[in-house]
Amino acid sequence: MRKSTFFKSVLLLSLLFIFLQYFSFKNIYSVGSTGRNGKYPGLQSADILDLVNTFTSRCHNQNIRIFVIEPEVLRSLLTVSESESRLLCVHLCSAGDVISLGTFGDEWEKKGALLRELRDHDLDLIEETSPDPRVLSLERLTVPSIPTHYLIHPSGRIRPLIHLVVFYKRADNFLWHSHLNLSNKTSALLLDGQSLTFGKSAGAYDRFPVHGNRVDGIWLHFPHTIKEFLAQISHAKFIECDYHRAHTFLSKYPEDSSEDAKQFMRKGRQLLSRGKEILDDLGVDFWLSSGTCLGWYRQCGIITYSKDIDFGVWIKNYQEDIVTAFEGRGFSLKHVFGKESDSYELSFKAGDIKVDLFFFYEEDTYMWNGGTDVLTGQKYKYFFPKFDVCWTEFLGLRVRVPCPSLPYITANYGQNWNSPVKKWDWMKSPANVKENGMWPKGEWDRVMQVYE
Repeated sequence: MRKSTFFKSVLLLSLLFIFLQYFSFKNIYSVGSTGRNGKYPGLQSADILDLVNTFTSRCHNQNIRIFVIEPEVLRSLLTVSESESRLLCVHLCSAGDVISLGTFGDEWEKKGALLRELRDHDLDLIEETSPDPRVLSLERLTVPSIPTHYLIHPSGRIRPLIHLVVFYKRADNFLWHSHLNLSNKTSALLLDGQSLTFGKSAGAYDRFPVHGNRVDGIWLHFPHTIKEFLAQISHAKFIECDYHRAHTFLSKYPEDSSEDAKQFMRKGRQLLSRGKEILDDLGVDFWLSSGTCLGWYRQCGIITYSKDIDFGVWIKNYQEDIVTAFEGRGFSLKHVFGKESDSYELSFKAGDIKVDLFFFYEEDTYMWNGGTDVLTGQKYKYFFPKFDVCWTEFLGLRVRVPCPSLPYITANYGQNWNSPVKKWDWMKSPANVKENGMWPKGEWDRVMQVYE
């Protein structure tokens, strides 16, 4: 009797164990059961794994590297423990039913045979293209298009879905991808209003190598390092200089073609590059400000009659070794105005060209930078609407500009920013300048240091 009871108990426990295992594995192998946006119940992990494996293995056969850029997957690789990673589809399924992958443009040029092979494996590919900005210029406004994004899914189904982003090398050693145009109606239907991390805008990234590893049973590549790549995503927004707008402006106001103007443009570009290297080496984020920003926005070039280069820097990013770093690269300190807590400004010279660093302060509803009249001690305040910064390419350099740019431009130069003003009074001409009190005479030696 006791043996019968014992065996019954063991049998019940075994059945309970099997029951629990069934539901446990069911949860593991399903993609959250409802997918990323809850519209595709019943989608299994095998579906996303099969899609990724089919696509990446065919790419590998054509020597085209595919790397994971999906933030959720990359974060999973950094946080999920080794024991958990032995379970099927722990990492790749963390993104849900849509996963973003990347490839390099120079490798993707070999895609011809690959696309035919993928179609033979019942995969549909929707291609999106954009005009190639790498060859866009004032002299060439119409350029060929290049493939920029692909939406890849099993024939007859809209999920699971791969969003493939093509990264292209650009000047100044950075990688760029376009925004997702969604010019194809099928693309819009496939996404069904879903916003993609790498589709909202164009993006610019530091060049990165990729390394391979087996994840969820599939050999894949990943940016190196994952942490550095993830850190760049939220600050990667990129905008192009508008060459059509610049062409219109220069058609009305032709560029100065004198030898002095050409020499200033050459020197200005060199000093912009050198200043960028210095601030980049220090880890100080900056953007094009004042006349340099206007030149980029209005004519995609340097304003030759400005005679200076202007950088904007958040005061929170100020470092004491900025001065020594500039002096160590051939600049001489021209003046120091204000103090770190109020209206700080640094100015350097290299030959006959001035480089200004304007430090910006953030308030609840606006941004501002200061100015100082060294003759009277009068302080000035320049008001700007709230702005962020994003990347652009200017004179072959990757630099930041205010984003959105036009409100920044109009704040400083008014509604007539598109008309040249060669006689500029920094105390009276700006549309956003206001007097801001006086420096106490007891502080003059500290807040008005002039070195020329």
